[in-house]
Amino acid sequence: MPTVKLVQDQEASPEVQGMFKHLEQDKGMVPPTFRALAIFPDYMKATLEQMRVAMAPGKLDAKTKFLIALTTSVNNGSDMCVAAHTKQLKSMGVTDEELLEMIAVIAASSGMNRVNTGLRVFPQE
Repeated sequence: MPTVKLVQDQEASPEVQGMFKHLEQDKGMVPPTFRALAIFPDYMKATLEQMRVAMAPGKLDAKTKFLIALTTSVNNGSDMCVAAHTKQLKSMGVTDEELLEMIAVIAASSGMNRVNTGLRVFPQE
C-alpha cells in the first residue's frame, strides 16, 4: 500500500493532467510513482525533467542507459523500477541471457564491493 494517496486523473490539476497525458503517450500509462508525485507538482515536473535529460540521446546509447538504470534499480531493491526497466529492455531486443549475464555481473561486483568494504582495502597508487 502506498504511503501517500495516488492522484487519479479526475482529481489532478490541469498542470498535472498535462504531465499525465505526456506519460500516457510515452509509456502507455501513468506509473503509480508519478501518481504519487502528483501531490507535489513542482517535484513531479523536476523528476520528469531529470529523467528526460538523463535518458536523452547522448554519448551512451539507449540500451546502455537502460542497463545502467536496471542495475541501479536491482541494487536499490526497487521492484517497480526493475519491472519497468526490464520491460523496456526486452522491447529493445535484450534477451533473457543478456539480462542474466547482467545480473551475474551485479552479483559479482556487489559481492566484491562488500569484501573490499569489510577488509578496508584501498587502491594502491
